[in-house]
Amino acid sequence: MSNLIGTTIGSYNLVEEVGKGGMAIVYKAYQPNLDRWVAVKVLDPAYTTNNFEALARFRKEAKAIAGVRHPNILTIHDYGEEDGLEYIVTEYVEGGTLKDQLTGTPFDWKRAAVLAIGVGQALATAHSHGIIHRDVKPANVLLPRENWPLLADFGLAKIKEDRQSLTEPGITLGTPTYTSPEQALGEPIDQRADIYALGVLLYEMVTGRAPFASDRHFEVMLMHMSEPPPRPRDMVPEIPDKLESIILKALEKQPSDRYSQMADMVEDMETLMARVLSTKPTDGSPADEATSQATVEIDSLQSFLQGPHFTVAGSGAAVPIPRQDEVLIGRADPTSGMLIDVDLSGHGASGAGVSRQHARLVCQDDQWTVEDLRSTNGTYINKKPVSPFQPVSLKDGDRVDLGQLILVFHIGGEAK
Repeated sequence: MSNLIGTTIGSYNLVEEVGKGGMAIVYKAYQPNLDRWVAVKVLDPAYTTNNFEALARFRKEAKAIAGVRHPNILTIHDYGEEDGLEYIVTEYVEGGTLKDQLTGTPFDWKRAAVLAIGVGQALATAHSHGIIHRDVKPANVLLPRENWPLLADFGLAKIKEDRQSLTEPGITLGTPTYTSPEQALGEPIDQRADIYALGVLLYEMVTGRAPFASDRHFEVMLMHMSEPPPRPRDMVPEIPDKLESIILKALEKQPSDRYSQMADMVEDMETLMARVLSTKPTDGSPADEATSQATVEIDSLQSFLQGPHFTVAGSGAAVPIPRQDEVLIGRADPTSGMLIDVDLSGHGASGAGVSRQHARLVCQDDQWTVEDLRSTNGTYINKKPVSPFQPVSLKDGDRVDLGQLILVFHIGGEAK
Protein backbone atom coordinates (compact mmCIF):
# COMPACT_ATOMS: atom_id res chain seq x y z
CA MET A 1 0.00 0.00 0.00
CA SER A 2 1.34 3.44 -0.93
CA ASN A 3 2.26 5.96 1.74
CA LEU A 4 -0.80 8.04 2.61
CA ILE A 5 0.89 10.67 4.78
CA GLY A 6 -0.29 14.12 3.70
CA THR A 7 -3.51 12.84 2.16
CA THR A 8 -7.09 13.05 3.37
CA ILE A 9 -9.42 10.12 3.79
CA GLY A 10 -12.99 10.94 4.71
CA SER A 11 -12.66 14.05 6.89
CA TYR A 12 -9.31 12.98 8.34
CA ASN A 13 -5.94 14.48 7.42
CA LEU A 14 -3.26 11.76 7.73
CA VAL A 15 -0.07 13.28 9.15
CA GLU A 16 2.08 10.45 10.52
CA GLU A 17 2.38 6.66 10.44
CA VAL A 18 2.22 5.36 14.02
CA GLY A 19 1.77 1.61 13.57
CA LYS A 20 1.76 -1.22 11.06
CA GLY A 21 0.21 -4.66 11.37
CA GLY A 22 -0.41 -7.68 9.20
CA MET A 23 -3.34 -6.19 7.35
CA ALA A 24 -3.36 -2.48 8.08
CA ILE A 25 -1.39 0.71 8.65
CA VAL A 26 -2.34 3.11 11.45
CA TYR A 27 -1.96 6.87 10.98
CA LYS A 28 -2.17 9.78 13.34
CA ALA A 29 -4.74 12.09 11.78
CA TYR A 30 -6.38 15.44 12.40
CA GLN A 31 -10.16 15.85 12.30
CA PRO A 32 -10.79 19.56 11.60
CA ASN A 33 -14.54 19.68 12.25
CA LEU A 34 -14.05 18.48 15.84
CA ASP A 35 -10.54 19.93 16.27
CA ARG A 36 -9.04 16.69 17.58
CA TRP A 37 -6.40 14.09 16.87
CA VAL A 38 -7.54 10.58 16.00
CA ALA A 39 -5.99 7.33 14.80
CA VAL A 40 -7.01 6.05 11.37
CA LYS A 41 -6.46 2.37 10.63
CA VAL A 42 -6.39 1.77 6.85
CA LEU A 43 -6.71 -1.77 5.55
CA ASP A 44 -4.15 -2.72 2.91
CA PRO A 45 -5.99 -3.39 -0.40
CA ALA A 46 -3.58 -6.25 -1.04
CA TYR A 47 -5.38 -8.20 1.66
CA THR A 48 -8.90 -7.44 0.44
CA THR A 49 -8.62 -8.16 -3.27
CA ASN A 50 -10.53 -11.42 -3.67
CA ASN A 51 -10.21 -11.86 0.09
CA PHE A 52 -13.72 -11.44 1.35
CA GLU A 53 -12.83 -13.10 4.65
CA ALA A 54 -10.32 -10.40 5.60
CA LEU A 55 -12.69 -7.63 4.57
CA ALA A 56 -15.57 -9.17 6.46
CA ARG A 57 -13.45 -9.42 9.63
CA PHE A 58 -12.46 -5.77 9.28
CA ARG A 59 -16.08 -4.65 8.96
CA LYS A 60 -17.06 -6.86 11.87
CA GLU A 61 -14.49 -5.11 14.03
CA ALA A 62 -15.99 -1.70 13.34
CA LYS A 63 -19.59 -2.70 13.86
CA ALA A 64 -19.15 -4.96 16.88
CA ILE A 65 -16.59 -3.06 18.93
CA ALA A 66 -18.16 0.34 18.24
CA GLY A 67 -21.14 -0.89 20.27
CA VAL A 68 -19.02 -1.89 23.28
CA ARG A 69 -18.06 0.83 25.75
CA HIS A 70 -15.51 0.06 28.44
CA PRO A 71 -12.72 2.11 30.06
CA ASN A 72 -10.14 -0.48 28.95
CA ILE A 73 -11.29 -0.84 25.31
CA LEU A 74 -10.07 1.61 22.67
CA THR A 75 -13.02 3.72 21.51
CA ILE A 76 -14.01 3.53 17.85
CA HIS A 77 -15.30 6.82 16.42
CA ASP A 78 -16.02 6.05 12.78
CA TYR A 79 -15.81 3.57 9.91
CA GLY A 80 -15.76 4.26 6.19
CA GLU A 81 -14.62 3.39 2.67
CA GLU A 82 -13.11 5.73 0.11
CA ASP A 83 -11.42 5.05 -3.22
CA GLY A 84 -11.28 1.35 -2.44
CA LEU A 85 -9.73 1.88 1.00
CA GLU A 86 -11.49 0.61 4.10
CA TYR A 87 -10.69 2.42 7.34
CA ILE A 88 -11.57 2.62 11.02
CA VAL A 89 -11.17 5.76 13.13
CA THR A 90 -10.36 5.42 16.83
CA GLU A 91 -9.28 7.69 19.66
CA TYR A 92 -5.62 8.66 19.42
CA VAL A 93 -3.54 7.49 22.38
CA GLU A 94 -0.05 8.68 23.23
CA GLY A 95 2.17 6.69 25.55
CA GLY A 96 3.06 3.70 23.41
CA THR A 97 2.17 0.06 23.91
CA LEU A 98 2.86 -2.63 26.46
CA LYS A 99 5.25 -4.18 23.91
CA ASP A 100 7.46 -1.10 24.19
CA GLN A 101 7.87 -1.70 27.94
CA LEU A 102 8.55 -5.44 27.82
CA THR A 103 12.34 -5.23 27.66
CA GLY A 104 13.19 -8.53 29.35
CA THR A 105 13.12 -7.11 32.88
CA PRO A 106 10.25 -8.39 35.07
CA PHE A 107 7.59 -5.91 36.11
CA ASP A 108 6.75 -5.47 39.77
CA TRP A 109 4.16 -8.22 40.13
CA LYS A 110 1.53 -5.84 41.55
CA ARG A 111 1.77 -3.59 38.51
CA ALA A 112 1.58 -6.64 36.23
CA ALA A 113 -1.57 -7.79 38.03
CA VAL A 114 -3.18 -4.35 37.74
CA LEU A 115 -2.52 -4.27 33.98
CA ALA A 116 -3.79 -7.84 33.57
CA ILE A 117 -6.95 -6.98 35.52
CA GLY A 118 -7.66 -4.06 33.18
CA VAL A 119 -7.13 -6.17 30.04
CA GLY A 120 -9.15 -9.00 31.58
CA GLN A 121 -12.05 -6.69 32.38
CA ALA A 122 -12.02 -5.44 28.79
CA LEU A 123 -12.07 -9.00 27.47
CA ALA A 124 -14.81 -10.06 29.89
CA THR A 125 -16.96 -7.21 28.55
CA ALA A 126 -16.19 -8.15 24.94
CA HIS A 127 -17.01 -11.79 25.66
CA SER A 128 -20.34 -10.77 27.19
CA HIS A 129 -21.15 -9.19 23.80
CA GLY A 130 -20.20 -12.37 21.95
CA ILE A 131 -16.81 -11.08 20.79
CA ILE A 132 -13.56 -13.05 21.02
CA HIS A 133 -10.43 -10.98 20.45
CA ARG A 134 -8.23 -13.84 19.14
CA ASP A 135 -5.03 -11.74 19.09
CA VAL A 136 -4.31 -10.56 22.64
CA LYS A 137 -0.64 -9.49 22.72
CA PRO A 138 1.48 -6.61 24.08
CA ALA A 139 1.37 -4.67 20.80
CA ASN A 140 -2.43 -4.53 21.10
CA VAL A 141 -2.36 -3.07 24.61
CA LEU A 142 -1.98 0.72 24.57
CA LEU A 143 -0.80 2.55 27.69
CA PRO A 144 -2.11 6.12 27.93
CA ARG A 145 -0.85 6.00 31.52
CA GLU A 146 1.47 3.62 33.36
CA ASN A 147 -1.26 1.49 34.95
CA TRP A 148 -4.13 2.11 32.51
CA PRO A 149 -4.26 -0.42 29.64
CA LEU A 150 -6.44 0.03 26.56
CA LEU A 151 -7.10 -3.10 24.50
CA ALA A 152 -7.08 -2.44 20.76
CA ASP A 153 -7.27 -4.20 17.40
CA PHE A 154 -10.23 -6.51 17.41
CA GLY A 155 -9.59 -7.10 13.70
CA LEU A 156 -9.41 -10.87 14.24
CA ALA A 157 -12.51 -10.96 16.40
CA LYS A 158 -14.98 -13.78 15.88
CA ILE A 159 -18.62 -13.12 16.56
CA LYS A 160 -19.88 -16.23 18.35
CA GLU A 161 -23.51 -15.59 17.56
CA ASP A 162 -22.86 -15.13 13.84
CA ARG A 163 -23.92 -18.27 12.03
CA GLN A 164 -21.64 -17.50 9.11
CA SER A 165 -18.10 -18.69 9.91
CA LEU A 166 -15.41 -16.26 8.82
CA THR A 167 -12.56 -18.70 9.39
CA GLU A 168 -12.27 -22.01 7.64
CA PRO A 169 -11.28 -24.99 9.85
CA GLY A 170 -7.52 -25.51 9.97
CA ILE A 171 -6.67 -21.82 9.51
CA THR A 172 -4.65 -20.37 12.40
CA LEU A 173 -5.11 -16.73 13.37
CA GLY A 174 -3.24 -14.76 15.99
CA THR A 175 0.39 -14.38 17.04
CA PRO A 176 2.37 -17.59 17.81
CA THR A 177 3.83 -16.41 21.14
CA TYR A 178 0.31 -15.83 22.55
CA THR A 179 -1.56 -18.53 20.64
CA SER A 180 -3.57 -21.12 22.55
CA PRO A 181 -3.00 -24.82 21.79
CA GLU A 182 -6.42 -25.19 20.16
CA GLN A 183 -5.79 -22.08 18.08
CA ALA A 184 -2.42 -23.48 16.96
CA LEU A 185 -4.20 -26.67 15.89
CA GLY A 186 -6.73 -24.69 13.85
CA GLU A 187 -9.58 -25.98 15.99
CA PRO A 188 -12.72 -23.99 16.85
CA ILE A 189 -12.09 -21.58 19.71
CA ASP A 190 -14.07 -19.71 22.33
CA GLN A 191 -13.34 -17.17 25.07
CA ARG A 192 -10.84 -19.56 26.68
CA ALA A 193 -8.35 -18.80 23.88
CA ASP A 194 -8.29 -15.19 25.11
CA ILE A 195 -7.85 -16.45 28.68
CA TYR A 196 -4.79 -18.42 27.55
CA ALA A 197 -3.36 -15.38 25.76
CA LEU A 198 -3.83 -13.21 28.84
CA GLY A 199 -2.06 -15.90 30.86
CA VAL A 200 0.92 -15.68 28.48
CA LEU A 201 0.86 -11.89 28.73
CA LEU A 202 0.80 -11.95 32.55
CA TYR A 203 3.56 -14.58 32.59
CA GLU A 204 5.75 -12.38 30.40
CA MET A 205 5.16 -9.30 32.55
CA VAL A 206 6.08 -10.97 35.85
CA THR A 207 9.06 -13.01 34.57
CA GLY A 208 10.43 -10.81 31.77
CA ARG A 209 10.06 -13.58 29.19
CA ALA A 210 7.33 -15.48 27.39
CA PRO A 211 6.79 -19.11 28.47
CA PHE A 212 7.71 -20.43 25.02
CA ALA A 213 10.17 -18.89 22.58
CA SER A 214 11.86 -19.89 19.34
CA ASP A 215 12.93 -18.24 16.11
CA ARG A 216 10.59 -20.63 14.31
CA HIS A 217 6.89 -19.97 14.69
CA PHE A 218 6.04 -23.62 14.11
CA GLU A 219 8.23 -24.68 17.03
CA VAL A 220 6.54 -22.13 19.31
CA MET A 221 3.13 -23.53 18.43
CA LEU A 222 4.34 -27.07 19.09
CA MET A 223 5.52 -25.96 22.54
CA HIS A 224 2.12 -24.45 23.26
CA MET A 225 0.54 -27.76 22.36
CA SER A 226 2.87 -30.14 24.20
CA GLU A 227 5.32 -28.56 26.69
CA PRO A 228 4.52 -27.39 30.23
CA PRO A 229 5.53 -23.78 30.89
CA PRO A 230 8.41 -23.19 33.35
CA ARG A 231 7.04 -22.18 36.75
CA PRO A 232 7.20 -18.38 37.16
CA ARG A 233 8.39 -18.59 40.79
CA ASP A 234 11.45 -20.56 39.66
CA MET A 235 12.58 -17.38 37.90
CA VAL A 236 11.09 -14.72 40.21
CA PRO A 237 10.61 -16.21 43.72
CA GLU A 238 8.85 -13.11 45.11
CA ILE A 239 5.80 -13.75 42.94
CA PRO A 240 2.98 -14.86 45.29
CA ASP A 241 1.94 -18.51 45.10
CA LYS A 242 -1.60 -17.41 44.29
CA LEU A 243 -0.53 -15.34 41.29
CA GLU A 244 1.53 -18.24 39.95
CA SER A 245 -1.52 -20.50 40.34
CA ILE A 246 -3.66 -18.00 38.40
CA ILE A 247 -1.12 -17.88 35.57
CA LEU A 248 -0.69 -21.64 35.33
CA LYS A 249 -4.44 -22.25 35.39
CA ALA A 250 -4.86 -19.83 32.48
CA LEU A 251 -2.10 -21.69 30.61
CA GLU A 252 -3.60 -25.17 30.87
CA LYS A 253 -3.34 -27.06 27.56
CA GLN A 254 -6.94 -28.24 27.61
CA PRO A 255 -9.52 -25.44 27.51
CA SER A 256 -11.69 -27.37 29.98
CA ASP A 257 -8.89 -27.13 32.57
CA ARG A 258 -8.62 -23.33 32.33
CA TYR A 259 -10.92 -20.71 33.75
CA SER A 260 -14.27 -21.13 32.05
CA GLN A 261 -14.91 -17.37 31.95
CA MET A 262 -12.59 -14.38 31.88
CA ALA A 263 -14.54 -12.84 34.76
CA ASP A 264 -13.41 -15.74 36.98
CA MET A 265 -9.74 -15.08 36.26
CA VAL A 266 -10.22 -11.36 36.89
CA GLU A 267 -11.99 -12.10 40.17
CA ASP A 268 -9.05 -14.21 41.38
CA MET A 269 -6.60 -11.43 40.52
CA GLU A 270 -8.76 -8.78 42.18
CA THR A 271 -9.12 -10.93 45.30
CA LEU A 272 -5.33 -11.27 45.49
CA MET A 273 -4.85 -7.51 45.17
CA ALA A 274 -7.58 -6.73 47.71
CA ARG A 275 -5.95 -9.15 50.15
CA VAL A 276 -2.58 -7.46 49.70
CA LEU A 277 -4.09 -4.03 50.35
CA SER A 278 -6.32 -5.01 53.24
CA THR A 279 -5.16 -4.29 56.79
CA LYS A 280 -7.39 -7.09 58.02
CA PRO A 281 -7.16 -10.39 56.07
CA THR A 282 -10.69 -11.77 56.07
CA ASP A 283 -10.04 -15.44 55.37
CA GLY A 284 -8.19 -16.13 58.63
CA SER A 285 -5.22 -17.53 56.73
CA PRO A 286 -1.64 -16.43 57.40
CA ALA A 287 -0.61 -13.53 55.21
CA ASP A 288 2.16 -14.28 52.75
CA GLU A 289 5.30 -12.15 52.66
CA ALA A 290 3.93 -9.70 50.10
CA THR A 291 0.70 -9.29 52.04
CA SER A 292 2.58 -8.70 55.28
CA GLN A 293 4.76 -6.04 53.68
CA ALA A 294 1.74 -4.23 52.22
CA THR A 295 0.01 -4.36 55.62
CA VAL A 296 3.04 -2.83 57.31
CA GLU A 297 3.11 -0.05 54.72
CA ILE A 298 -0.56 0.74 55.22
CA ASP A 299 -0.33 0.47 59.01
CA SER A 300 2.41 3.08 58.96
CA LEU A 301 -0.09 5.56 57.58
CA GLN A 302 -2.23 5.36 60.70
CA SER A 303 -0.13 7.92 62.54
CA PHE A 304 -1.57 10.66 60.35
CA LEU A 305 -4.65 8.92 58.91
CA GLN A 306 -6.52 8.82 62.20
CA GLY A 307 -9.84 9.13 60.39
CA PRO A 308 -11.40 6.99 57.66
CA HIS A 309 -9.67 6.53 54.30
CA PHE A 310 -9.56 4.43 51.15
CA THR A 311 -6.63 2.51 49.74
CA VAL A 312 -6.47 2.21 45.96
CA ALA A 313 -6.02 -1.28 44.52
CA GLY A 314 -2.83 -1.60 42.54
CA SER A 315 -0.99 1.46 43.81
CA GLY A 316 -1.77 1.10 47.52
CA ALA A 317 -2.25 4.88 47.67
CA ALA A 318 -4.15 6.14 50.71
CA VAL A 319 -7.01 8.60 50.07
CA PRO A 320 -8.23 10.39 53.22
CA ILE A 321 -11.96 10.84 53.75
CA PRO A 322 -12.87 14.24 55.27
CA ARG A 323 -14.46 14.32 58.73
CA GLN A 324 -17.95 15.49 57.82
CA ASP A 325 -21.47 14.09 57.74
CA GLU A 326 -21.69 13.77 53.95
CA VAL A 327 -18.81 13.13 51.55
CA LEU A 328 -19.08 13.43 47.77
CA ILE A 329 -16.84 11.04 45.78
CA GLY A 330 -15.90 11.42 42.13
CA ARG A 331 -13.74 13.58 39.85
CA ALA A 332 -13.26 17.35 40.09
CA ASP A 333 -14.38 19.34 37.05
CA PRO A 334 -11.93 22.20 36.46
CA THR A 335 -14.18 23.74 33.79
CA SER A 336 -17.09 24.26 36.16
CA GLY A 337 -15.17 24.73 39.39
CA MET A 338 -17.19 21.93 41.00
CA LEU A 339 -15.51 20.65 44.16
CA ILE A 340 -15.38 17.00 45.20
CA ASP A 341 -14.70 15.94 48.79
CA VAL A 342 -12.83 12.80 47.66
CA ASP A 343 -11.32 13.60 44.28
CA LEU A 344 -10.06 10.41 42.57
CA SER A 345 -8.77 12.16 39.44
CA GLY A 346 -5.17 11.41 40.30
CA HIS A 347 -5.84 7.69 40.75
CA GLY A 348 -6.93 6.76 37.22
CA ALA A 349 -10.58 7.63 37.85
CA SER A 350 -11.30 8.95 34.37
CA GLY A 351 -9.94 5.86 32.62
CA ALA A 352 -11.70 3.63 35.13
CA GLY A 353 -15.11 5.10 34.37
CA VAL A 354 -15.63 7.05 37.60
CA SER A 355 -18.34 9.70 37.17
CA ARG A 356 -17.76 13.30 38.25
CA GLN A 357 -20.37 12.88 40.98
CA HIS A 358 -20.25 9.14 41.47
CA ALA A 359 -21.21 8.25 45.05
CA ARG A 360 -21.88 9.73 48.47
CA LEU A 361 -20.75 8.61 51.91
CA VAL A 362 -22.84 9.43 54.96
CA CYS A 363 -21.74 9.04 58.58
CA GLN A 364 -24.37 9.03 61.34
CA ASP A 365 -23.63 7.89 64.90
CA ASP A 366 -20.29 6.45 63.73
CA GLN A 367 -22.10 4.28 61.15
CA TRP A 368 -21.08 4.66 57.52
CA THR A 369 -23.28 4.18 54.46
CA VAL A 370 -22.62 4.67 50.77
CA GLU A 371 -25.09 5.39 47.97
CA ASP A 372 -24.67 5.58 44.23
CA LEU A 373 -25.54 8.92 42.59
CA ARG A 374 -26.82 7.35 39.38
CA SER A 375 -23.27 7.01 38.08
CA THR A 376 -22.54 5.84 34.55
CA ASN A 377 -20.67 2.66 35.50
CA GLY A 378 -22.17 1.85 38.89
CA THR A 379 -21.06 1.43 42.48
CA TYR A 380 -20.44 -1.98 44.05
CA ILE A 381 -19.82 -3.02 47.65
CA ASN A 382 -18.02 -6.36 47.89
CA LYS A 383 -19.05 -6.89 44.24
CA LYS A 384 -22.76 -6.36 44.96
CA PRO A 385 -24.39 -3.48 43.05
CA VAL A 386 -25.59 -0.44 44.97
CA SER A 387 -28.93 0.89 43.71
CA PRO A 388 -29.01 4.64 43.01
CA PHE A 389 -29.87 6.71 46.10
CA GLN A 390 -30.30 3.59 48.26
CA PRO A 391 -27.80 3.75 51.18
CA VAL A 392 -25.84 0.56 51.91
CA SER A 393 -23.94 -0.04 55.14
CA LEU A 394 -20.16 0.22 54.83
CA LYS A 395 -17.77 -1.59 57.18
CA ASP A 396 -14.03 -1.51 57.77
CA GLY A 397 -12.25 -3.59 55.11
CA ASP A 398 -15.13 -3.50 52.60
CA ARG A 399 -14.24 -3.41 48.93
CA VAL A 400 -15.78 -0.49 47.02
CA ASP A 401 -15.82 -0.54 43.21
CA LEU A 402 -16.53 2.78 41.47
CA GLY A 403 -16.78 1.72 37.85
CA GLN A 404 -13.51 -0.14 37.30
CA LEU A 405 -11.63 1.60 40.14
CA ILE A 406 -11.20 -0.69 43.15
CA LEU A 407 -10.93 0.83 46.63
CA VAL A 408 -10.77 -0.67 50.12
CA PHE A 409 -12.53 1.24 52.92
CA HIS A 410 -10.75 1.69 56.25
CA ILE A 411 -11.94 3.44 59.41
CA GLY A 412 -8.28 3.93 60.22
CA GLY A 413 -7.13 4.97 63.67
CA GLU A 414 -10.73 5.01 64.90
CA ALA A 415 -11.11 1.29 64.25
CA LYS A 416 -11.09 -0.87 67.39
